[in-house]
Amino acid sequence: MSAVVHPSAPLVPPPPGLTHFQALGTEPFWSIDVAPGKLAYSSPEVQPAVAIAATFLTEGKKLRFSGTMDGKPVVLTIEPGTCSDGMSDTVYAYKATFRWGGQTEQGCARLK
Repeated sequence: MSAVVHPSAPLVPPPPGLTHFQALGTEPFWSIDVAPGKLAYSSPEVQPAVAIAATFLTEGKKLRFSGTMDGKPVVLTIEPGTCSDGMSDTVYAYKATFRWGGQTEQGCARLK
């Protein structure tokens, strides 16, 4: 069963300090589990997940997680907004942007 967000539902950031998310993207596939102080990045090529020590900032309604993986900066930004992964009927309540080195990927996120 897919989780569906009604278009009129208010999309607001989570309460301060709540930082448990799963962010994911397709084409290419990637996933990041977010917990306080750490990110766990995985993809079909990266198994098991790579643990990344991360700092957390709130920028208005955006949540920003920063760290380093393989010597390159990693930034995951999560913000309120209806998002579809393009591969299923699932509609997520958050949009995600994943930057690693010079690469930027778009995706979706959900509270975990």
